Amino acid sequence: MNNLVSKGKVIHILFLTIGVLFLGSCKIDGKSTAKNEEISKIKESTIDKDLLVGSWKDTSKSALHFSLLKNGTARSDNMKTLLYKNWKVKGNQITFTIKSIGNGTSSIDTITYIIEKLTRDKLILRDGTYQSEYTKK
Repeated sequence: MNNLVSKGKVIHILFLTIGVLFLGSCKIDGKSTAKNEEISKIKESTIDKDLLVGSWKDTSKSALHFSLLKNGTARSDNMKTLLYKNWKVKGNQITFTIKSIGNGTSSIDTITYIIEKLTRDKLILRDGTYQSEYTKK
């Protein structure tokens, strides 16, 4: 009987340990909470789309200039192989539909950026750690 009691205690302690480990793995740390708050802000924030309308000059060496039209279409101002087709905004994100033209082939892609900053004359877009800065023409 003593042996059964010992096994029962071991099983009880084992289940208790597993339960504690399981609950610990479900805990939300400060980083997760901060990330959830950032996602929440993305959904709630709004961008003044009228500020986006116009021609934007890429300030980097790439010089990928584009124009955004009020009707949601877009155009490349100085690129013949990367053609901006349209754009849309949701929260603080902007999504471009772009047609890439290569040697006899073409593909259509969508690219989404976070709008980090938008003023009448400045636009900063972020994709992960990559940031692009534009000034309005």
